[in-house]
Amino acid sequence: MLTVVAWRKTRGAILWPLVGAIGLGVGCRGGLEKRFQAHIDVLASDRLEGRGVGSKGIELAAQYIAEQFEAIGLEPAGDAGTYFQTFSMTLRRRLTESARLSFTGDAVPRTCGKDFIPFSFSSNEAFSGALVFCGYGITEEERKHDDFGHVDLTGKVALMLRGEPSAWADAEGFPTPNAMLRNKVYNAKDRGAAAVLIVNAKPEDDEPDALVEFDAENPDAYGVPAFHVTRALTGELLGRAGAETLDALQEQCDQSRYATAAIKDLVTEGAAGFESVTAPTHNVLGLLRGAGPKSRETIVIGAHYDHLGVRRPMMRRFKAGKRAEDPPEPQIHNGADDNASGTSGLIEIARLFSSAPQRPERSVLFVAFTGEESGLHGSKYYVEHPPVPLDDTVAMLNMDMIGRLKPEENKVLVFGTECGDGFEEALTEAAREVGLSLGPSPDTGGRSDHAPFVRRRIPSMHFYTGNHGDYHKPSDDAHLINAKDGARVVRMVHRVADRLAARNERPAFREVAGTQPQREAGGTPSYRVVMGLAPGYAEDGQPGMAVEGVTPEGPAAMAGMKAGDRIVRIGDRKVDNIYDYMAATRGNQPGDTVSVMVLRGGQEVELRVTLASAR
Repeated sequence: MLTVVAWRKTRGAILWPLVGAIGLGVGCRGGLEKRFQAHIDVLASDRLEGRGVGSKGIELAAQYIAEQFEAIGLEPAGDAGTYFQTFSMTLRRRLTESARLSFTGDAVPRTCGKDFIPFSFSSNEAFSGALVFCGYGITEEERKHDDFGHVDLTGKVALMLRGEPSAWADAEGFPTPNAMLRNKVYNAKDRGAAAVLIVNAKPEDDEPDALVEFDAENPDAYGVPAFHVTRALTGELLGRAGAETLDALQEQCDQSRYATAAIKDLVTEGAAGFESVTAPTHNVLGLLRGAGPKSRETIVIGAHYDHLGVRRPMMRRFKAGKRAEDPPEPQIHNGADDNASGTSGLIEIARLFSSAPQRPERSVLFVAFTGEESGLHGSKYYVEHPPVPLDDTVAMLNMDMIGRLKPEENKVLVFGTECGDGFEEALTEAAREVGLSLGPSPDTGGRSDHAPFVRRRIPSMHFYTGNHGDYHKPSDDAHLINAKDGARVVRMVHRVADRLAARNERPAFREVAGTQPQREAGGTPSYRVVMGLAPGYAEDGQPGMAVEGVTPEGPAAMAGMKAGDRIVRIGDRKVDNIYDYMAATRGNQPGDTVSVMVLRGGQEVELRVTLASAR
């Protein structure tokens, strides 16, 4: 790997011709716009290989940002007087032949991939313990339900059903957070379990009893060994112990009757048996020290600079309205909007502050975060190892995808507007001064680097110019950036930060009820069918859900849907937001044709969409 130290020796050969363009227009009208685009041209060039964590390209990007901070005059705020806050990150896990799971009395070895498979979030240590059936692994105070109330799990292996009692689902059929694998595993871990085994509930609609795939690209670990096991294996174990059948135990659980019990004389042993691939990576930090009695207090302005690297496209592809199954070869995902645009904005806001006649009253810390795409790793590490005490951090402003503002809408989406007092006033004034309209949302969201700050009760806002059809695709390239309006977003965020820096009282954190709850057992929605479109996430007060983009040859495109349409009804179900949209086709099968009513130019247009398989 090419490190950030070694990069200085090769800079001229690799990036300097591109960097030189940034000096153009600095002192003239349009200079900010040109610099905004020029940074993106560098960061989203093929030479940086999509800025995947662990790649040479992201090291080059980190050094580039640090040199920009240095040229602007920011103080190094990283480790040991550098601009880099360095930590080790697990890039992926590789399942090996040492994965094992066995039970007392086994006549033959259990086979990984056939009888069991470690979850990608499993820890890797070997374990041994008596097997205990724990129902669905749920504790729910409101329902006065506790699957662990009659058993001591200390040092034992918890066997539990996936999902939750079917009657617990909400009116739309969505499971509650109790069904999330994360919550089940942590419930067992918190009670001292040595390991967790999870088995599918009784399949519906003749679905196979399939094991999950081991997701090598998901490096999250929940801190306890965790395995998915088949119903056939579980049934054999229950029969061997003389216990009730799995169907009978599930029936008891579905009726909220306790079915927790030790499975007699069965000791479980095993280990996940994967190898972790790790690499050092860096947040890049530069400080502009405030002038005056409030200089100890700090505003953090952040944006992530990593992206997806070189990989097979992860977004679905279609041909004539159906899923195209053959994945293309790995491609560079340059991430011009996501999030070279936010990183460029970060650099230019630092320049605006540094070139002002007076320093702000509060200090401003500029942070380019790493590891956002794989789980907010950089921002999580920052709040756990803050170079500025969190008690002195008065606000956090985050920019993620600010480079594709639609001129016809002239609107910036801002999440967390009610998270801190004074936010709405500062935001409204700044938007008016630069001629932008706002799509404010009280919801703080949780999809970007402001989320760890919100969890620490730091008032935070997230700036975003909307979804589009190139999101997470190799086509998210620099030539598609709207630099003119991106520069206006930069000016707006700078003015918001400047007002917060000068405010007499620091913003007080406000608890905001979440409007985007976790809906699905795995943490992200899982559906049988898709339309092939990029939905709008913001609830902007207009009817229906915005369609930000449509996938070529996808079901929506084949039916005549266009970017800019707003879905207001699917069948007989009204659609007001993305959750209504997701729920409206939850019961459909691939090949079903549904009526979709969209608003286009103020008129309702009915489209007939033939749904494609999500898998």
